[in-house]
Amino acid sequence: MSNNTKQRLHFIGVCGKGMAPIAAALAREGWRVTGSDEGCYAPMSDYLVQAGLVISTPYNEHNIPADTDLVVVGKRVTEDNPELQWVMRNGFDYCSFPQFLNRHFLMNSRNAVVAGALGKTTTTAMLAWILEHAGRSPNYFVGGLADNLKSPARLRSGAAIAVLEGDEYASCFDDRQPKFMHYRPEGVLVTNVLEDHPDLYDGMESLLEVFIDLVKLLPESGCLVLSEDDEATPRLRREAGCRVISVGSDEMADERIEDVKLEKECSRFRFGGVEFKLGLFGRMNVKNAAMAAALADHFGVSYAESALAMAEFKGIANRQEKTLVGSHVLVSDKATHPSALRGFLQSLRQQFPGRRVVLVIQPRATGGQDWVYQKQLPGALAGADEVMLLPSYEHRPGAGRVWKGGNFSLERLHQELVAVGTACVVLMGGAGLSEALMAGLKPGDVVALSLLEQSRHLLGVVEQALGRSPDTRVAVDMTLI
Repeated sequence: MSNNTKQRLHFIGVCGKGMAPIAAALAREGWRVTGSDEGCYAPMSDYLVQAGLVISTPYNEHNIPADTDLVVVGKRVTEDNPELQWVMRNGFDYCSFPQFLNRHFLMNSRNAVVAGALGKTTTTAMLAWILEHAGRSPNYFVGGLADNLKSPARLRSGAAIAVLEGDEYASCFDDRQPKFMHYRPEGVLVTNVLEDHPDLYDGMESLLEVFIDLVKLLPESGCLVLSEDDEATPRLRREAGCRVISVGSDEMADERIEDVKLEKECSRFRFGGVEFKLGLFGRMNVKNAAMAAALADHFGVSYAESALAMAEFKGIANRQEKTLVGSHVLVSDKATHPSALRGFLQSLRQQFPGRRVVLVIQPRATGGQDWVYQKQLPGALAGADEVMLLPSYEHRPGAGRVWKGGNFSLERLHQELVAVGTACVVLMGGAGLSEALMAGLKPGDVVALSLLEQSRHLLGVVEQALGRSPDTRVAVDMTLI
């Protein structure tokens, strides 16, 4: 069947962060799409139903329509899944969603891939918005909800340009290639390369190898955009067979970020001789915007046009997301890596100078005591005035493996924060959190919240403790604070 034919598709694991936006985008474009998952809950279930999808739970071979042309298999679907077993037994065609995008949407378009440990979702959305604002109407796939874009994904036949968030994780159970290896890039932007997932890559060298593989996909006419101060940049530059642009404030950068002004209301900087104004905060977002502009220039959008788009860019859900709750500002962010948390806290100092910042965090414990989380979290969290530690969460090592140095120690983190003079308390869960907030907060405090997705229910606990129930949340008016 032709790759341009709109087939009947079934998505196994449709509620995944990548699978759901793609399934919904295809349904909006007239593809016949069904999907299944072990469980699908609001708001994801509502999002998929609004897109016209029929979602079945739990997994069962009868969920798959008999006239299905192709089955798309999610990353977390294992080989013993009953639907997948039925598909393989009956000879149905199946693939991962990166393979699907490759076959059906990326063969004839100019593709820009944004990768890296931190900032890739925001930077992908920035690049997609720049191209959209400039009238290029790109296809795109963003791993989050961007206020400027109508949906996380758009997949239209015949689009000339596609912007894709790419990651280094395996595509599906029988395709261990990183997802970004399927995306046929003409342009690649790497925000940074940081050790983050020891359950997948056991060190910097093995991680760097997959990014080198990505860079080697670029054609001679392509473009690679890198962060000047990232330690992986020299190696990636050497491996590239195309134009390379390093971006940063250092004199060694190919394209320099200059005259940075981190103001309470916005961030300003000059890049490529053009003045930029950005409604996001922190140096990390300044660099994200500049790197997006650099790659947009390769695709024919001038820095001046990028500056106009960035002046209207509104950010990503759950990234520095602010609400006004009683006399407090609550700022939610998905930051877990020490570098991301350091940047998050610095952005709060920019927005709320002189205010006390109380950080509520569920530390990510992956990697044990010899990994970056245990080692670097004390220095990162010291940027807060007070830290409230919730029980940690970790991706366990594979069968037969143990973390070097033993499991992550919340007690050690607490002791090291106290040793550097940061007020810190260890909490057992939601009840203790509510009591600690009501007892310890002062009028005007900024409450920063870093929770893993598995613990997002605690957002309601925090809001109630601050004096407002979840159903009466309002977006914060920055003129009031």
